[in-house]
Amino acid sequence: MNWMLFLAALIAAESGGNSTAVGDRHLTNMAYGVCQIRQPYLTDVNRIAGTSYTINQVQSSPTLSCWCVVQYIKHYGERYTRLTGNPLTMQVAYRIHNGGPNGYRKNSTNDQTIKFLRHKSRIENGE
Repeated sequence: MNWMLFLAALIAAESGGNSTAVGDRHLTNMAYGVCQIRQPYLTDVNRIAGTSYTINQVQSSPTLSCWCVVQYIKHYGERYTRLTGNPLTMQVAYRIHNGGPNGYRKNSTNDQTIKFLRHKSRIENGE
């Protein structure tokens, strides 16, 4: 996977590059930073990677936010491939990011994934 392209499109879709972005305000655990990381996602990343990052650290560091996404997607992407026999695509990876480990199955990830794919296409075309 081209991680630079994936992360650029993800950031464009999630926050437009705004490191102070706060989303999912209607949920108990809001989403923070350029990659819109929520606390349950970060808790999972900390478990997977053996780290203890806080949501404030992730929000204030776009680099750390991207690192968390890569850890999460690598972990659950391998699981996806093992369960389905299919290779991980950027579209599936984004649906996992957006909807959790089984996000690739959830209809609730469809609209946001369309937005991601539009950004990915624009980046690929140099727009």
